Amino acid sequence: MNLRNNAIAVVFAAVLLACAGVRAQDQGAAAPVPWTSLSPAEQQVLASAHDRWDTLTAAEQQRLQRGAQRWETMSPEQRATVRQRFQKWQSLTPEQRAQLRERYQKFKDLPPAQQERIRQAFKRFSSLPPEQREKLREKFKQMSPAERRAFIAGAQAQNRAGNAREFFHSVPQDERQPTRQMLQAMTPAERRAFHQTWHALPDGERDAYRQRMLRMPAQQRSAELAKARPPHPPPAPHPRGH
Repeated sequence: MNLRNNAIAVVFAAVLLACAGVRAQDQGAAAPVPWTSLSPAEQQVLASAHDRWDTLTAAEQQRLQRGAQRWETMSPEQRATVRQRFQKWQSLTPEQRAQLRERYQKFKDLPPAQQERIRQAFKRFSSLPPEQREKLREKFKQMSPAERRAFIAGAQAQNRAGNAREFFHSVPQDERQPTRQMLQAMTPAERRAFHQTWHALPDGERDAYRQRMLRMPAQQRSAELAKARPPHPPPAPHPRGH
């Protein structure tokens, strides 16, 4: 692979890092990266971007530098994986790329705990032997629409069960039953709003929020959750108490 393609792959690697959960710095607070501040190895990898480096935003410069640094630490196998993914991306139609961007945006809108479960599931899938991964892909392709819906519903049910275990594990034993009763009395939209708010809070504030909601009269709680309700809830609903 020539330097130009290496640089393109680095850009793609930077995108992969973002998709894997690496938080980019705020674009407004990003500091420019002078070309002369790059190491010789970084300059070599990013050589094709040299002529237009000063026209890039500070955030783009930082992203490319992080990509170059990550590229230098990759094993030959990891670099080959990035190249393969980049080549696959290039082969997609504009519509397919738009669909992937939309899926990624939906992923970003999920609660952090659910994002982490999806990452772990992807890691488990990636760790399977290539032959087994291919068999699973072929099996999914051969499913009828109804079978695919059932498969996805099963995966969503596992997600909901995982959410429920995580949530109730944090609730004191003597408060679990009244908490379940509170959740069961909510509408689906109210439960989504409750769990989204709960997930968004720091760990130290979550139980106080649950207790405050538990003490509220039902009508006041509904009004509170209506204000917190997102305009476009994520596709996978959050757990309901049993």
